[in-house]
Amino acid sequence: MLVTFAPKNTYAATSLQGNDFQSQSFSKTVDYYDYVRAYAVANNINVTAIQNQHAYIYTTYINVGGFQLFYAGLLNATHNNMNVTIPIQTVFEHFRTPQGKDAITASSFLSLVAFTENGTSTIFPNSPDRSDTVFASFSLGYPLSAFGTHPVPTYVANSQIIPLASTDSNHWTWGLNYTNLNAIWWRMYPDPFLPLWDSSTPRAFAQYSQLSFNYALAIDPSAKTATLTTSYTVGRMTDLYLLTTTPRVLHLNSTGTYDLTGVSRGSQTIYQYLSQNGYELSIVQSHMAVLDKATTSDKTDTGSSVDNNTETDVTHTGVNTVATDNEKVFRTNFGVKSSYQLYNYTSGNQANYNVTTRTANRPAWGGNPVYGVQNVFMGFLPIFVYHVDPALFQAARAGMASFRVASYLYIISYPAWSGYKIVNDPQYEAFYEPSNNVGLLTALFIAVAVAAGIGGVFAFLFKRRRPPATTIVGTTTPGQSPSPWVRPSGPSQ
Repeated sequence: MLVTFAPKNTYAATSLQGNDFQSQSFSKTVDYYDYVRAYAVANNINVTAIQNQHAYIYTTYINVGGFQLFYAGLLNATHNNMNVTIPIQTVFEHFRTPQGKDAITASSFLSLVAFTENGTSTIFPNSPDRSDTVFASFSLGYPLSAFGTHPVPTYVANSQIIPLASTDSNHWTWGLNYTNLNAIWWRMYPDPFLPLWDSSTPRAFAQYSQLSFNYALAIDPSAKTATLTTSYTVGRMTDLYLLTTTPRVLHLNSTGTYDLTGVSRGSQTIYQYLSQNGYELSIVQSHMAVLDKATTSDKTDTGSSVDNNTETDVTHTGVNTVATDNEKVFRTNFGVKSSYQLYNYTSGNQANYNVTTRTANRPAWGGNPVYGVQNVFMGFLPIFVYHVDPALFQAARAGMASFRVASYLYIISYPAWSGYKIVNDPQYEAFYEPSNNVGLLTALFIAVAVAAGIGGVFAFLFKRRRPPATTIVGTTTPGQSPSPWVRPSGPSQ
C-alpha cells in the first residue's frame, strides 16, 4: 500500500498566558509543541528531534462561579511536513462538591468499534464482547494516493473548529468537526484475562465522511449542577477495502464491489455488505474522577456497583459517581437521549433506534495494547492534576494513570447501522458548590501537562520502527509486540 501525506494544514498558533485562566472564558488554537520546546529548553532537554513537529490543539476554557471546564481537541499534527489527524478528545472539569470536597474529572473519547455478534454465544446482545468479532477503528487521517492500480478517492482528512459561543454566562457551546477520515480496522480481542490485538494484519481500511463532537454546557447555580451534553455524529462510510480477502483485496462503495484493478466483482454495495453481515457500531469512552482526601464509587440508578470491572447494562439509565459518604459527585446520564438517529443515505430516510449501553471491563478494553497511543496520553493526566490542584496529585497518580484504571469504561452501541450516519447525545452532570470565580489552571499546566501528553503521543507515533513496505503505516511486523509506553513519573514536590 502506497501512502502519501497531504500538505500540512496551517493554524495560527496563539499563546496562552497565565492570566488567561483568571478570565471567564477563552477559546484558542495552540501549537502545543511550542510549549513542549519551551519546557525542554527550560529543563536543558535537547529539542532537535522536535524542531519540525507541531500539534495544533483547539482549546476552550470556561470559569463560572467556582466551576472550571477545560477542553482539548486535536486538530492535526505534523512531523517533517507529514500531516496526521487523530480524533483525540478530553474534557476536564474541576469543582467543589456541595459538601466541600475538591473534585476533578476527565471524560475521554477512546475509539470507534465495529463488530459482529457470534449468534447465540454473544454475552451482551447488541454490544461488543469477547465472544464477538471486534474491530477497533482508528481514524489516523492518512490519505492514500494509490492502492494497487485501482484509483482511490481523494480523501484528505481535515478538521473544523466550532467556535465557543454563549447566550449568557451559564450557557456555552463549542465543538470540533473532523471530515474525510481514513480509518484502519484492527482485529482486537477484549478478553479480560488475555487482552490482545492482531498487530500484524489490519483487516480493513474504511473512509468516513465525518466524525463530529458538539458540546453544550448548561450551568445552574441554583440547582448546583453543571450539565454537559455531548452530541456525536458519525458520518456515513463511503469506501471499505477488505484487506484480508483472498484471493484479492476487494473495494466496496455505494455503486458495488471491485478489485484493485477496478474490475467489477459484484453489485453488492458497501451498505448492503455491512447490513447483510450484521455489522454494528459502538463508541468506547472512559470516565475518571478523583477527590481530595476521599475515594469514589460508581453505581447505577438502582444501586448496583459498576466498579471492579463489573460489566453492567446501563441502557436508558445512568452511572452515578459518589463519595464514601454517598454524596453524589458526578452523573453520566444515558437515559436523557436513549435513542439515536440513523440517516439512510440510500433511501434518504431517517429513523430513531434505541441505543444499547453498558459498562466495560477495564483490562479487556483500556488495558488492550491496541489502545497504546491513547494510554500514553492518559499517562500524563496526573501532571495535569498536579498543576490544577496539588492536593489531588497523589490520588490522581493511581486514579488517572491509564484507561485500565479509569473509574469506569462504557460502550454506547448502535445496533442498526449499515454504514450510515448516526447522531447521539449522552449527557454528563457535575454537582458543585457555587462560589467566587477562582482560576486554578495556570500556564504551567499548559506547558507541562497537556503539551507533554501530546508530545508523548506523537513521539510514540513517529519514533516507531518503520514497517515493511508491504504493510500499512502504523502496523507492526508479524509477531512484533507493541512498543512499551514510557510515562513521566510526575513532579516530586
